[in-house]
Amino acid sequence: MNAEVIGNYVKEIHPAEQHDKKIHIAVKGFVELFPFLRVSLFAYSPLSFIGEGIIRMDESGSYGMSDIREDVRGIPPVYSVVHSKKATFVNNVREANSFPDKYVKRFNLSSLIIVPVIQSSTVVGAIFLDRYTGTGPLTKELITSLEQYGKCLGQLLYEPSEKKVILSKRETEVLQELAFGYSIKEIAGSFGISPFTVRDYVGSALRKLNVKHRGQGIAEAIRLGLIH
Repeated sequence: MNAEVIGNYVKEIHPAEQHDKKIHIAVKGFVELFPFLRVSLFAYSPLSFIGEGIIRMDESGSYGMSDIREDVRGIPPVYSVVHSKKATFVNNVREANSFPDKYVKRFNLSSLIIVPVIQSSTVVGAIFLDRYTGTGPLTKELITSLEQYGKCLGQLLYEPSEKKVILSKRETEVLQELAFGYSIKEIAGSFGISPFTVRDYVGSALRKLNVKHRGQGIAEAIRLGLIH
């Protein structure tokens, strides 16, 4: 897979498309351009080291993963990728308990490639690829192409925007606390409000940002300069 093919695919994704649709098309590129049957996208906050599931795709369709939220420092292969900004191949995820067993069982994981999603020089997400369908061993060229597409994905999904989004003071505060890695319960205690009220603020902020998941919302708010 060369840079020209990747570039042409990215150019077909219209910049005016809604954010969720752009994500769907861009993530699908990982299984259309490369020999894998399953791909998962996770948002990542370098401030809190928190990774959040966004979308998973395989031959049966696409699925949300908003229930997944983990500190990647506890998952060595993932932390290595976001720290080094280099893709890595994990030959056996069960080895040395490198992944939480609940995810190994839930997704029937054996081996996978983890690719950083990079915007400018910042890792803003990670792609997990498994169910390799190639006829030969994984090559350095393939890994390099995956890294190139990860950078294209980061630029595409988190490119500068002129759109204006106005969040209330409390919506901004809640998103900022989430970006720092605090939980809904912790934010509620800090602000002296109920967890339900915190979720209402999060929900209204996500609607204004035109995204569906907290990880996307944090990344979008940082991109727009609403939080840091």
